[in-house]
Amino acid sequence: MLSCSCTEYELEPGCWCWFGTDNFVKFEAKRRKRCCSCNELVNVGSDCLEFARIRCPASDIEARISGEEIPMAPLIMCDKCGEHYLNLSEIGYCLEPFRNMEHYLLEYQIMTGFSQ
Repeated sequence: MLSCSCTEYELEPGCWCWFGTDNFVKFEAKRRKRCCSCNELVNVGSDCLEFARIRCPASDIEARISGEEIPMAPLIMCDKCGEHYLNLSEIGYCLEPFRNMEHYLLEYQIMTGFSQ
C-alpha cells in the first residue's frame, strides 16, 4: 500500500532493514540475480538499483561477535522496477523495495486518475 510517510522504528533482534538509493548502478556479480520486486532475472552488467541491507544481531552472543549491525547481501532491483521506484519515491511515497512496483504504480494510477 502506498504511504506518504515512512515509519521509524527500532529493529527487533534478528530483524533487517534496507537503505534507499537514488542512482542506477551496473549489476556486478558472477551470475544473474532475481529482482527483489518483480522476480525477473537481472543480467550481469545491466542497470539496476542496489539496496544495502543490515540486520540486528539475534542474540547477545552474536552482537559480541559481529557488532550491532550485521551486513547482508544487497537487494537488487531491475531497471523497469527501479524506474517506478525512483519516480514514486521522488514525489514523496515511501516504498518497500521487496514489494511489487507494478502494484504500487497501479495503485498510484487509481488514486490519481492517471493512466498509462
